[in-house]
Amino acid sequence: MVTLSAVSSVQAADAAATHKAETGAELKASIKRGEALYGKYCVGCHQPNGKGLPGAFPPLAGSDYMLNDKARAADAVVNGLSGKIKVSGAEYNNTMPNFGYLKDREIADVLNYALNSWGNDGGGVAVGVVTQARSGKQAEGAHPGTPDTELAYQSAAAGIDPSMAKNLVTSEGPDMTTEEFDYAKKVFFERCAGCHGVLRKGATGKPLTTDITREKGTDYLKTLITYGSPAGMPNWGTSGDMTEKEIDIMARYLQHEPPLPPEWGMDKMKGSWEVLVAPDKRPKKKMNKYNINNIFSVTLRDSGEVALIDGDSKDIISVIKTGYAVHISRLSASGRYIFTIGRDAKIDMIDLWMKKPARVATIKVGLEARSVETSKYHGYEDKYAIAGSY
Repeated sequence: MVTLSAVSSVQAADAAATHKAETGAELKASIKRGEALYGKYCVGCHQPNGKGLPGAFPPLAGSDYMLNDKARAADAVVNGLSGKIKVSGAEYNNTMPNFGYLKDREIADVLNYALNSWGNDGGGVAVGVVTQARSGKQAEGAHPGTPDTELAYQSAAAGIDPSMAKNLVTSEGPDMTTEEFDYAKKVFFERCAGCHGVLRKGATGKPLTTDITREKGTDYLKTLITYGSPAGMPNWGTSGDMTEKEIDIMARYLQHEPPLPPEWGMDKMKGSWEVLVAPDKRPKKKMNKYNINNIFSVTLRDSGEVALIDGDSKDIISVIKTGYAVHISRLSASGRYIFTIGRDAKIDMIDLWMKKPARVATIKVGLEARSVETSKYHGYEDKYAIAGSY
């Protein structure tokens, strides 16, 4: 039997805990701890001055959204936030990842720091408020700002066969079997290397080197992979693309040194060079009626081709086999040649003067590449090409 006095005692204890969090030395200590946590987890979006980024990330300085409803603020930190909100009269529509992997005490600390910084006088948040916010909510669907087409292109498979890379399952990373490592390596090469780079040093995505990932830890990485980030990291978990088990494997994999790709030296480059139509066999004048100043080179990513489209008639001129997932189609100085480079570092030279434009030379300059450029200096037009690969 629960007596009225017992219930009253529990309520009194909760009230006392709340009061303690809101006043005195305990609050000061919480704010101090929260400052370090804010610098680690929040400053990238909300900025050191708490003013956020206009139109992207809302301010915490003077934020009516946070100051007027502490329980709502705690819920946003624990469970994340997606969709339109209004903060201090301005509308925001972005995605805040959840930080539910942090301890209740840590979340209360960072909230107390934000509630009492940059001129805010918001009192304190008790740990119990954070505990109540753990309601198991999850963001659903893809992030706004990461269109499916962009996601599909950027997350294209690397141009390297994962089986060719040397495994480095070290004792410094979390335990994982060789089978798990091989699985994660394959997934990373197929879905992640396009943004983060084969060696994880960063490209369009942030670096994921072990000095970073080991400090963050498995729980943090699992949450980031599951929910994504406002910067454009896809939410692989809540979108249904990866299971919890797969995400756990990937989070542990990222804390091991990346597999070493095989070398691709000058001998292999020269061995891949093929002249399909010798220079003296190529047309001396343009053999077609196409307006070569208005031709589109369209990447057909998964098939490893480009489609040349007549910009005047909108007709397809030809579909040409190239490297995988062509990243750039670059015109030569004269406009006669198109140089394409795939993510697999294969360069193809296409002659637009031919009756039906086609490849005249090809070479593979590495294992992974992004760009190619041609010589345009006077006297060297159409003489040289330079490619960036790694």
